[in-house]
Amino acid sequence: MMQDRQINERNQDLSNGSNSSILSARIHEYQKPLSIDITPKPTISTGEQVLVKVAAAGLCHSDLHLINGDWKEIIPIKLPLAPGHEVAGWVEELGNSVPKGIFDIGDLVAVFGGWGCGICFYCKNGDEQLCINPTWPGLSSSHDGGYSEYILVPSYRFLINVKDHQKYNIKTEELAALTDAGLTPYRAIKKIRHLLEPGTNVAIVGAGGGLGSYGIQYAKIFGAGSNVIAIDVNDTKLELAERFGADYIINAKIQQNIRRIVLQITGGKGVNVVVDCVGTEETIRNSVGILSKGGVLVMIGLFGGQINMPLISAVINEYQVICSLWGNYNELREAIELAKHQKIKHSIHSFPLTEINKAIDSLRAGNMEGRAVIVP
Repeated sequence: MMQDRQINERNQDLSNGSNSSILSARIHEYQKPLSIDITPKPTISTGEQVLVKVAAAGLCHSDLHLINGDWKEIIPIKLPLAPGHEVAGWVEELGNSVPKGIFDIGDLVAVFGGWGCGICFYCKNGDEQLCINPTWPGLSSSHDGGYSEYILVPSYRFLINVKDHQKYNIKTEELAALTDAGLTPYRAIKKIRHLLEPGTNVAIVGAGGGLGSYGIQYAKIFGAGSNVIAIDVNDTKLELAERFGADYIINAKIQQNIRRIVLQITGGKGVNVVVDCVGTEETIRNSVGILSKGGVLVMIGLFGGQINMPLISAVINEYQVICSLWGNYNELREAIELAKHQKIKHSIHSFPLTEINKAIDSLRAGNMEGRAVIVP
């Protein structure tokens, strides 16, 4: 009732011509539903800043960890905070030191979420998401995220102009999902693309979620001639994986012996590359168990736990483990280019900002195939 009254008050302000307040979905207390609050509209205070009117913001499992308080020791934040690090929107206002001609008011932009300092080794190397003093929208105390009507971006350097989106029929919800769900597996699979020769086998674990549904497609793009095996615990998600190009599907909840099935598929060799988009101790154990000799485990899922594998078999078989975090600015550009040229498909489920807790409950229950996206 309180939130309904706040929303009504906000609508009344708009009808009276006031545009100084906005709606934001914020964490006030861990393990509690987000609160729909009326908050002050952000204002530009430095020359590089850009005010973006949020068009869409993806809902990620990382947001669940944040809301649950799972990361409060690793990523301490000051509450209340609006989460949401997958953001696309329209340029509303530009700081006075933004170079002329790069952006115009009304341009559609993708917000790159790795807000680095710009001067450390990692930033200068092009990987601002690995900055030694990183901040992220909706994951850092100083920056509210995209579960709001507006987001203040600290620098124009973190925006990618997609003003030609209508020419390529890119929807704002799809663009938002690309900034993490589409970017993270892109970087991961790009790292091992040299291993995906014709006839090799790659498995995507958690294949029907936001990361996995894109990961399958990148594996097919980068590994032409490779067999892609989709592994998940939900038949609906596996059906999505099959539609997106998986050659084989395995329901890990139903099948008692994943290794036996994989060996049948691969002629007894096992999988050359496993991309684990989940990251539980169980999925890691299963992933290691299906690797071929010289096989590579790529970790991008962050459900927690430990990366455990038997030392002797890991050495004898020369297993490798690669960990991959998000992606960099240019990799996001590349993923967007693939979308522009219709090389990838999207599975998007849109929710209005006022129903964000419904979307969170669905994701938490494991019922969300593809990506949930919040539309203010």
